[in-house]
Amino acid sequence: MTQDTYGNLLTALSVNSELIKPYTGGNKPVSFHKKVLISLWYYGREMSMHAIGNQFDTATSTIYNIVQEVTDCLCNSMAKKCITWPNIKECTIIEEGFRVRANFPNVIGAIDGCHISVKVPSSEQDSYTNRKMTKSIIVQAICTSNKIFTNICVGYPGRVHDARVFKNSEIFSIMQNEGPSSLFYDKYYLLGDSAYPNLSWLITPYKNYGNLSARKRKWNYFHSQTRVDIELSFGLLKGRWRRLLYLNVTNISRAPNIILACCVLHNFCLVNDDELDEIVNDVQLDYTSQTDIQNAIYGTESGNAKRDKLLNILVP
Repeated sequence: MTQDTYGNLLTALSVNSELIKPYTGGNKPVSFHKKVLISLWYYGREMSMHAIGNQFDTATSTIYNIVQEVTDCLCNSMAKKCITWPNIKECTIIEEGFRVRANFPNVIGAIDGCHISVKVPSSEQDSYTNRKMTKSIIVQAICTSNKIFTNICVGYPGRVHDARVFKNSEIFSIMQNEGPSSLFYDKYYLLGDSAYPNLSWLITPYKNYGNLSARKRKWNYFHSQTRVDIELSFGLLKGRWRRLLYLNVTNISRAPNIILACCVLHNFCLVNDDELDEIVNDVQLDYTSQTDIQNAIYGTESGNAKRDKLLNILVP
């Protein structure tokens, strides 16, 4: 994080008076500036809280409380400001960014799920064990071509499949209750991998059972080239906020908020033109498919028709 971005972050966080405590006698409270530095150090490194305490000459228990305090502030005060769905004017700009990849029209987001490795209590090992036999929490995210997250769903244990997380997410609920016009303005759509159902507002690749035509294989390649931004976004998220490489928390219930806080900071940096070259490639994406879940979600017929129309446009 650059000094300019850090200064802007201090300004954004300063509106929350909970982080700025006046001196009322006795031991002086940790300053607002130091609280933010400690938390950024925690999010950005894989050091233990004891080691961070030594770094900042602060008790481990105080480090714990500070990180929790700043995390809550990022999630409660800044998340809704930093992770926002684009309005119709912003969609025009986002669509242009995706179109340059492979000429896919009207795409305003790529969606996928990412596994964040976590320390899990022995009593909950099975729930958090994913298909790679590691323990994780799932983050479902939608991003723009600039790798900015526009929607986050976090908290489901690693054993849950991407399609089930999607079916229980806020965005799917809005689509079911209000229809595509509410978020996609009767024009735009997302791109997702084969773990998701193919809907009019979420286009997935053609499934290849060994007999896929050359046209559809080429179309799938264009689809993959356009959708790659979500993988890069997760890699950038973990590259900058390296705590997410392995989230060692004493209380598993705290993990989702720490992940969300890092997503908020990810967006904040990008909005402030604070780029990072370091990207983590192994982001534990889930490419498996569950046909029974997909078939239980209605609307795939219109999605298939739209996909065929895109096939004719991109690979005539």
